[in-house]
Amino acid sequence: MDSATNGSERRDFFTKRFLAQEKHPLSFISVGATVAGKMAGFVCCHLLKGEFGSDDLIAVLDAISVDPQSQGQGVGHELMQYITGEIRQRGGKELRTQAGWNQPEVLNFFSRNGFALAPRLVLERSTEGYNELVGDRNEDDEIDLSRDKVPVRSLAQEDLDQVIRIDQKITGHDHRPFFERKFQEVLWESGVRLSLIAEIDGMAVGFMMARVDFGEFGRTASEAVIDTLGVAEAFRSQQVGHALLSQLLANLTSLQVESVRSEVEWNSLGLLSFLDSCGFETSQRLALSCMLD
Repeated sequence: MDSATNGSERRDFFTKRFLAQEKHPLSFISVGATVAGKMAGFVCCHLLKGEFGSDDLIAVLDAISVDPQSQGQGVGHELMQYITGEIRQRGGKELRTQAGWNQPEVLNFFSRNGFALAPRLVLERSTEGYNELVGDRNEDDEIDLSRDKVPVRSLAQEDLDQVIRIDQKITGHDHRPFFERKFQEVLWESGVRLSLIAEIDGMAVGFMMARVDFGEFGRTASEAVIDTLGVAEAFRSQQVGHALLSQLLANLTSLQVESVRSEVEWNSLGLLSFLDSCGFETSQRLALSCMLD
């Protein structure tokens, strides 16, 4: 059904989604609709709390499809009504999704079902061409990269408390349940470890968590998504964020992942400025939101 409506197959995405949902049923909501005993449509979303310091429980709708033979019969609307009710019951305050600006039918569907443009920007950049001029030339007349100055390594389970400490200093809130779930996801449920921690003099001073997206929001090519980032305030002038991103892009390039994206609140000026300095640009996709209060 998804292939028929989107024009390509996303087997990897749905395989990973169903496996994750079996392990953590409270973190996902997936609903199917039937007409005359035959599956006519489905919608999938996952629940998040803590991304970029948010304290509200939000749901992200990343797959919806209606069988072409059942379109025009209100199937999509019924799916949306059911899933928003489920999200409310679980305490969710908002349902988010993305759509291409050049997909008028998709945008019209979301508009009719209570979505509006969200106060967030979708940013993206290629994993190649990250040129850093952050230091003096070394003895080989080469520019030192930020990751040469700030050691960066893969995240490990024992880093959990330090990550929570950094995040709490930044946000003023304890997001331990979110980070416990996130560590479980990035360390044990993902086949590719893309989460990193930066250290100075043996102390953790920053972290970045990313995953490879195999088909969210109808995409067909693999893409990395940065969804959690934090740098201790006392070290923000020491290229910690650049070191983390530099290492992430190097890892993604070796994995042949061509691009990386993130979604940022429009008024997160510090984060927007940092991503702009790293070569991120606005995507051709729009962030949409349906408030559930």
